[in-house]
Amino acid sequence: MSYSVDLRVRVINWVLNGKSRRSASKVFEVHYNTVKVWVKKYKETGECIPQTRTPSTPRKLNLEALRQDVQSAPDSFQSERASRFGVTQSTISKALVKMGLIRKKKRFSTRRQKNQKSLSATPVKS
Repeated sequence: MSYSVDLRVRVINWVLNGKSRRSASKVFEVHYNTVKVWVKKYKETGECIPQTRTPSTPRKLNLEALRQDVQSAPDSFQSERASRFGVTQSTISKALVKMGLIRKKKRFSTRRQKNQKSLSATPVKS
């Protein structure tokens, strides 16, 4: 979220009226570097409006196509899927996690279970 144009104008006027950037930072509770950038931009362009965001690029990976690929070839490795879709393996991994399709494989037994089995298997001496 960007700061309002009104705040930018007040900060810039504060500095242009001879007060320091440091004091503007403290008075208006804006980081010193932000004040510095605003004043520099105003001196160069004469404007203090925030930059507009550029629209994001469309995603390279179609999640629906990936879902169909997983259904048609469930045993494929992520690297194989990545080569089919022209993306990296990490992109496939993140997309699968986002879709909830990752299956963590469990070990056959944990150390605690092994210890409990070994304790129950040993006879009790009386």
